[in-house]
Amino acid sequence: MVAVLRSGARRDAVPSDPLRLIFWENIGYLIDDDRRQRLFETFEATVGFNPAAIIAADGAALLAMAKQGGMRPETRVERWRTIARIVMEKCDGDLNAALRALPLVKARALLKTFPVIGDPGADKVLLFSGVAAKPCLESNGLRVLARLGLFAEQASYPASYNAAITVLVNRGQADRQWLMDAYLGLREHGKTLCKRGEPNCVPCPLDTVCGHVAVAAL
Repeated sequence: MVAVLRSGARRDAVPSDPLRLIFWENIGYLIDDDRRQRLFETFEATVGFNPAAIIAADGAALLAMAKQGGMRPETRVERWRTIARIVMEKCDGDLNAALRALPLVKARALLKTFPVIGDPGADKVLLFSGVAAKPCLESNGLRVLARLGLFAEQASYPASYNAAITVLVNRGQADRQWLMDAYLGLREHGKTLCKRGEPNCVPCPLDTVCGHVAVAAL
């Protein structure tokens, strides 16, 4: 399945540094990947991903950038500064080194202290930064696995997430490259074909093995 979906994934668009990964999630609100990439590059060129520089940056300049990233720009600026403060106060200015020095459970807990980083975000940072080859998914990829019939959706998103991750643990490969391909391929498939409201099943390469085939035969 991952081999079928891999061609549409954009691995080059995802940072590999933990701090940049956290900023990638916080740089905008409900914006597409191209716009997120442009804003991310603007931030890197004008402020940089040095925690001390972010804390010292001019507030008006940060707000002007935040306004390019969607709604609630003031909240976003505060989140950027919060991220920088956490790295300075809890990681001695080096998030990457701090994560690699901690046991995995504590590294994951540290990541969840950052704005908008829950279990899925923490797992993504651990995987794409190379700290741990830990499976991760976001909502599009989770939806694909559910529609394929690989797990039953649960009453809450966290429970569904854990069930979907179990699928990757039991049926996937404990290999960082494979897990990154799975994350990106499933995400892209969910965004382009297996959409939430109107799934486009006819051109889908997984249509013949999708869970909806069994439902239609009842």
